[in-house]
Amino acid sequence: MHISKFPIGFWNYMNIAEFDDKAQKDWDDAAFSLLMSPIYSLEDDRSRVHEFLDWCAEKGIKVILQDPRISMYPQLSRGKKEGEIFRLPSSYEEDAVKAIEEFGSHPAVYSFFIIDEPAWNVLDAVIEAVNIVKKHSGKLPFVNFLPYSPKMYERIKFKDYSRYIQNYIEKTGVDVICYDFYAQMTERQYEDPGYFVNLQYFSSNSRKLGIDFWNTILSTPHFRYRTPSYDDMRWQVNTSLAYGAKGILYFTFYTPDNTHRNETNYRQGPINWWGERTPTFYHIRDVNRELHQRWGNLFMELELRKVGHYPKAPAEGLEVFDGSGIVKDVGVLSGLDPHIIVSEFTHKDSGKEYVFAVNANPRDSVYISLGLPGVCGIERFTVQGKQYSVPNEIGTFDYFETRLWLAPGQGELLVVRRP
Repeated sequence: MHISKFPIGFWNYMNIAEFDDKAQKDWDDAAFSLLMSPIYSLEDDRSRVHEFLDWCAEKGIKVILQDPRISMYPQLSRGKKEGEIFRLPSSYEEDAVKAIEEFGSHPAVYSFFIIDEPAWNVLDAVIEAVNIVKKHSGKLPFVNFLPYSPKMYERIKFKDYSRYIQNYIEKTGVDVICYDFYAQMTERQYEDPGYFVNLQYFSSNSRKLGIDFWNTILSTPHFRYRTPSYDDMRWQVNTSLAYGAKGILYFTFYTPDNTHRNETNYRQGPINWWGERTPTFYHIRDVNRELHQRWGNLFMELELRKVGHYPKAPAEGLEVFDGSGIVKDVGVLSGLDPHIIVSEFTHKDSGKEYVFAVNANPRDSVYISLGLPGVCGIERFTVQGKQYSVPNEIGTFDYFETRLWLAPGQGELLVVRRP
């Protein structure tokens, strides 16, 4: 199938020695457009890294390369003491340049991995590393950030979480920021509203700063996080798109073996401990295929204008749908506990208007109506990506009403036509 350029990938902890035909087939069948590379050391046969990159280039897949000379983890394991401010070693820039000279010109390399979830005492070193990679490669230095929570200031030393994000962007000038949050998939069917609070933080700040944001979502159960269903996976992806996310990473693809500290209840990720595909594999495969085939690169080209929750917001500070944009009215014709997200976008080149309606109830289908004054036509997308016109349900010239059945987590993108 055709793979769009919209970044969909996963956190990868496999070793380069495990890269083989089976891994290629799993990645290909799962319809990933972005891969975090397998991990390797300087003692490993780096021709295997070139084989991996060549395969990705042939498939049109972009890579976040985890090179040990650029990733901060080897330095942290040698030089960081708990609670002390970490400084990059003087050799870091020279080593980074060697990695960039070796791999930076490969057409598959999109980004170099720096670090995951940096705390306050390594943040200055992270900013220095990011600027070194930018200076010598022009590639994205990849950093994944801690999510917002009321007590996160203890780890980041910023009381204002938005300032934490802004500080990093101001000092690095990067154009993509990524974070993770998993409590939306808590056991006992609980969706922590902090998930939407984080989407709001990253969405609003990325728009203010003129950058893109990516969301890391849950695909492997652990701690108190449940095994996500197909509807759960669709829910996570489509709610991310509704807030303007320009990339999606899954945590994880391969099930960790529970040998890391006290993290002992990982199980049944998309690929299990024996290398077999679980039901979750097919869930993410189908969600990925739907995004690629229905909408292709379109969400990369859309600029978010408004996002609102109907009939109420799940947390304080989130926007409630107010009818002040393209969509004037939302009606619930059938369904229990309705929770609809209505997002409005403009195409950055053509100026066309789009509406994205998502059923943010992960358990119940809903039948809704959307009322759009001053609109003469609405088009939707088939699973194969074909646009088709839908009828005005009330037949008036000055007001267009469309009706949608939405499964749990389903999103429908509407193209708006004006007279």
